[in-house]
Amino acid sequence: MAYDTLRVGVAGLGEAATEFLPDYAGDPRVRLLAAADRRAAARERFESEIRGKAYATVEELCDDPDIDIVYVSTPHELHYRHVLTALRAGKHVIVEKPMALSVEDCEEMNREAERRGLRILCGHNHSYDAPITRMREIIRSGELGRLCMINTWNFNDFMVRPYPDFALEMSRGVVLNQGPHQVEIVRLLGGGMVRSVRAMAGSWDATRPGEGAYACYLEFEDGTPASLVFNGYGFFDTAELFWWIGEGGTPRYPGKHAGSWRNYRELRELAPAERETLLEDLKTRMRYGDVGLGERAAMPEGWEKGGYRAGGDELQERHQPFFGLTVVSCEKGDMRQSRDHIQVYGDTRREIHVSQERVRRRAEIDEMYGCLVDGRPLLHSGRWGQATIEVCAAILQSTRERREIRLSHQVPFPD
Repeated sequence: MAYDTLRVGVAGLGEAATEFLPDYAGDPRVRLLAAADRRAAARERFESEIRGKAYATVEELCDDPDIDIVYVSTPHELHYRHVLTALRAGKHVIVEKPMALSVEDCEEMNREAERRGLRILCGHNHSYDAPITRMREIIRSGELGRLCMINTWNFNDFMVRPYPDFALEMSRGVVLNQGPHQVEIVRLLGGGMVRSVRAMAGSWDATRPGEGAYACYLEFEDGTPASLVFNGYGFFDTAELFWWIGEGGTPRYPGKHAGSWRNYRELRELAPAERETLLEDLKTRMRYGDVGLGERAAMPEGWEKGGYRAGGDELQERHQPFFGLTVVSCEKGDMRQSRDHIQVYGDTRREIHVSQERVRRRAEIDEMYGCLVDGRPLLHSGRWGQATIEVCAAILQSTRERREIRLSHQVPFPD
């Protein structure tokens, strides 16, 4: 089938929708036709702001004959069911991270897509970030010699943000929620083919389910080592190491983590049922419908400005996105991000320009449009996404069994 635009329907108008809808609604290559959400407020807001159709169920959305692509941004535990629903209705799919919660579910999703000649794009991950793809280009060029080592660290406040306990339990804390970002960065830089994983994940707070931190050593098939360190209980904030620039490229308020902890300590004083009710209410405040495009949620009176999604509102200067600190070592030099460039440390120190054209979700649109309209292969395909979930699952398995885990579902990045 020939395409000239991407006719998209959105499954799930949650927090993620407040992030990607502006880019999709504003791109001339996209026609944002419909959305599905169980909340009437979200449907009404979508009809008012986007002027699209709104459905109460994902099944109704997938039955819409005008839609070619379903963007699945429902809760993580529903990705498997909703992706299969879309594929069986003949739709291509863009799915938020994590692709699914198990390698087996990813395998079934991929087989269904391949059997029907449909595409799965695994979106919303930081391997799309322009500085990461630029470092991959430098590695591929050979100008710094052979790739020797990759190290990446991220300390944030994920585990004390106001997420319901159930959501953390489903995503195994940071491992299946934040882990895919970090794994995608390292796999892209290393070319994709991870041989083995040895890791230890930790649950350090009895009041929160799921693993909130991990240290992981992985080895690529060519012998290149990589270390991944993530601490979602972070009192320390790695943004301190890179000019207080946040994940989206805008300035990060230095008191954010301390404020998040103070807010969370209030929650810990509540009875479990009361606490979960409040957490669900706080999460609802972040969802589309309760907030609109470009808006920010209001936090309860008396909560710290440094808490979740607060602080820095008045500072809108934009730089490159930073998902922690990543340092790449090659035979002839090291490199890492600076504010707006790649900083290369070799015989001399120099900066390499990074284009800011492909920012936020525009890179996803570029890739899906290039595939369906121009006939180019998908880079972040369903098989690529499955390989990322395999690494995340290996972090959990290695923790349980305290041994190295060999991988079998890895695919190379198609440079």
